[in-house]
Formats: sequence, C-alpha cells, structure tokens
Amino acid sequence: MKKVFFRYCIIQCSYWSFFAAMPAYLTARMLSMGMEPSLLGILISANMACAFIGALFWGRIVDRLRAGKKYVVFGFMSAAFLAVLIFLFAGNKLLLFFLYPLLGFVMSPIPTNIDSWVIAIVGRVESGSKSRSFGTLGFAVTMLICGQLIRHVGYTPLPFIALGFAALGIVTSLFQPELPPLVFEKQDSRKKGSVKALLSVPDFLLLTASVFFTGMAISPLNSMKVLIFESVGADVGTLGTDSFIGCLAQWPFLSMSGHLKRIKVEYRLIAAVLCMLCFILLLMFAGHPAIVIAGTVMQNAGFGLMLPTMREMTERTVSPGLRTTANSITDVAYGSVSGMIAALWSGAVMEFAGKSALGALSAGIQGLAIFCAFILIFRNRPGHKEIPSA
Repeated sequence: MKKVFFRYCIIQCSYWSFFAAMPAYLTARMLSMGMEPSLLGILISANMACAFIGALFWGRIVDRLRAGKKYVVFGFMSAAFLAVLIFLFAGNKLLLFFLYPLLGFVMSPIPTNIDSWVIAIVGRVESGSKSRSFGTLGFAVTMLICGQLIRHVGYTPLPFIALGFAALGIVTSLFQPELPPLVFEKQDSRKKGSVKALLSVPDFLLLTASVFFTGMAISPLNSMKVLIFESVGADVGTLGTDSFIGCLAQWPFLSMSGHLKRIKVEYRLIAAVLCMLCFILLLMFAGHPAIVIAGTVMQNAGFGLMLPTMREMTERTVSPGLRTTANSITDVAYGSVSGMIAALWSGAVMEFAGKSALGALSAGIQGLAIFCAFILIFRNRPGHKEIPSA
C-alpha cells in the first residue's frame, strides 16, 4: 500500500505541475495577446460554468461505473491537448470561447476525482490531503520556474514542460488499481444513497454554502491577480514567485491533516474562512507586491485548512456510493459555480473601479461564508441531535 500511495503522490504532483506549467498562465497569455479584462472575465465565467457541469457529469459517471482511473487518464490526455491548442491560438477570441470552456469541462474535475480515488483505495480520508500536499509542492516549484522563464525567454517553453508532466501522470496512473465495486450495492441499494438525499443533509448544505461564498469572494481577486500585481508595480513574472511562496504556506496544513483532526472540524472551517478574509483585505489595501504575496500566504493557509475539512465533513455525512459526487459538489461550489458568477462582474469592476472596489465586494461576500460556518458550529454544539447522513 505504501507503493500505491507513493504513486498517488506522483499523480498529484504531475497534475498540479502540469496545471502550473501552462493552464495557470493561459489567462496571462491571453492578456498579453490583447484580451480585454472585461472580456476575459466573461471567458473565465464560461470556463467555470463548463467546469461545474463537467464536475457533476464526470463525478456521477465515476461513482456509477467505478471508473476513477479511466477518467483521470482520459482527463490528462484531453486537458493536455486542449491546453496546447489554447496556447497556440491565444489571440483568436472566437476560438477561445469554444476551447477554454471545453478545457474547464474535462480538466477541472480531475483533482476532485484523484482525491476521491486516493481515499477509496487507501481507505483514510486524510490520504487525499496528504497526497495533495505533493501536488502543492509541484505546483509551487513549477509556477516559480515558469514565471522566471516567461520573464526571461517568454511563453515558448511552457507547452513542452506541461506535456512532460501530463505524460508522467498518465503513465503512473496506469499502474494504479481501479475503484473497487461497492460491496453493498446488491445487498442493500438504499445504502448507496442518492443525490436527492445528499442535498437534504443540512450540514452538507451549510458546508457547501460556506465554501461557495468563499469561492465567490476570492475568485475575482485570483483571476485578476496579474492586473493587481501590475497596479502595484510588479509584472507577470512575480505571479510565479507569489504562487511558490503561497503554496509553501499551504503544504504543512495538507501534509499534517491527520494531526489536525484533533481540532473539531467546524473550528477548522472557521479558521479557514477567516484566513480567506485576511487575504481579501490585504489585496484590497495592497500598495506593494509584498503585501499581495502576504495575502496569498493567508489564502493558501486557509485552503490548506479548508480542503481536508471539506473531505472529512463529506465522509461524515455521505455514503461511499456518492463520495465522488459529493466531493465534486463542494469543489465546484468553491472553484467553479462561485467563480463563474464572480467572473461576470470582476473584470468590469477591476477595469473601471480598481482593486479596492473589487476587494470591498469580496469582503462583503466572505461575511456570508463566515456566517454559514458559525451556523455549523451552532448546529454541532454538544447535545444537538445528529443529522442522518445521505
């Protein structure tokens, strides 16, 4: 099992390094090719809308067919092909409105499916976060290197680096076991649960609402970070340094997720959403690149707390037959649906009112995430009746 887990760490590192090598810089390349920030916001929204649809679509297929390995291999291959096409045609706005949303549909669900695949095979909820910590390190180093490459030689090396990581992820995945059949499917079909039952669990809905509002608060600032750095006198190369330092702050929380389980899960959620609020406030008032980077550190620390918290709360309330679907719902609530909505207005606000106005809107939205997290604490106080799981 140690060898199996180690290979999952390689897969996580391969995916996030691939993401850092090219998809993470695609919006910066589009801006460098003449894309207007307001139009970019609409394009990002379309990408996230398709990511939302893709997460639910692929999540149900994986759960029903037990096809985690097959999807991850397919996702790597499709994402690599589409990312290269987008890179090559970054100046063709019409074509981008077809290719970039399609990339969201096939690529965004990959990390959720990897996490669920790891948990199902290894059998421990913290295994998903621990293996993801290797992805965090890969992302950090690759972002740093690619940022410096862009600064000194341009974007040309990025596709070659990205394809190398995609190939590593595909080959390693082929050596891993597929998701096992659910042993209770024929014995008691009710234990499989249903999406309808899942959406009737109050704790799961409150968790989803909290991460949704958090995603909607931070997504505009992340998608416009290139412009935020430019507003404080930095360039796109600083984006790599920013991601590297931020991911170093995220790594210890993910790698120590098993030890952090000693802290009540609702308290960890509160700490996570408060870290995200600090990120928003720091970017809102930033006058120097170092303040932006400090905000990124707070965001990554918050996500390092939030991801294992999401997985643990999902495992607590959801049946194994809906694991991938439930994880997909929380992930798209954080990273796709929220971002899709926020992207519709973030580019326009940044273009016409600046980062302070964008930060003020984000801070107000994050207040709703904090409110939902406090309700979860109230619901799970000692003596409160436990809610049945889906």
